[in-house]
Amino acid sequence: MGSGSDVAKNAADMLLLDDNFSSIVNGVEEGRLIFDNLKKSIAYTLESNIPEITPFIFFIIFQVPLPLSTVLILCIDLGCDMVPAISFAYENPELDIMERVPRNSKRDHLVNLKLISFSYLQMGVVQAAAGMYTYMLVLNDYGIRPSAIWFLCKNVNYLPGDNDVYDPNAPGSGHSRW
Repeated sequence: MGSGSDVAKNAADMLLLDDNFSSIVNGVEEGRLIFDNLKKSIAYTLESNIPEITPFIFFIIFQVPLPLSTVLILCIDLGCDMVPAISFAYENPELDIMERVPRNSKRDHLVNLKLISFSYLQMGVVQAAAGMYTYMLVLNDYGIRPSAIWFLCKNVNYLPGDNDVYDPNAPGSGHSRW
């Protein structure tokens, strides 16, 4: 208790400053809230890694042009991902937060296999698929067929009109070359 001697205060594992035992319950609830919010923030930050690396994997394996440059991905990380991740720190507690059994500190870690598999394999893959679908849809809207971009970066000796993906002056397009 806060009114105890200095020796007792130094030896204690927990120190109550207001001489009220209900502060222990409030402290446990706040600790659980912080733990939950940290897990949510870490999961949100991790799940954006797979959609960001997918375009580079497609570029390396399938020679698809990159939709985002490295600098643009850094801008998205620093400008758009950090503010929502920080906002998880201010989220309200779940309704059953005090009805849960105490966590085992040896088994229940902040980042565990369940969190990593949820972030990378479930949410990350869904976001990456949605991003690549949107990329192909935008290319299609601009007249570039998605089937024509596979192995496009491999074609080093590119001449306009030779198997062109998008050339408004190509034969049959209705436009003259000159």
